[in-house]
Amino acid sequence: MKAKGLGYAMNTSEELNFVKEVAEATGVVLDPVYSGKAAYAMLKDMNENPKKWEGRKILFVHTGGLLGLYDKVDQLASFVGNWERMDVNESVPRQDGIGKMF
Repeated sequence: MKAKGLGYAMNTSEELNFVKEVAEATGVVLDPVYSGKAAYAMLKDMNENPKKWEGRKILFVHTGGLLGLYDKVDQLASFVGNWERMDVNESVPRQDGIGKMF
């Protein structure tokens, strides 16, 4: 199975849309660098070669990598709508005052 796609940290729109659809359908957020590409390639191969996968037990291990989404904000914007990158020096104040230092 060839899951590297265009190369390290480079994604097709199909891969990014897949990551979005999995998150919407399951609540599981795959990163676009490793787990997203691997799951996309696996499911694509399962659909294209069903006999090869018939009767198999499959364990897919999601190892994290959510920070890989940070650099994809611009590419994902057309899929998810109103995303914005929040820089480290920005913060979202809590409405209840919990965590207020002063």
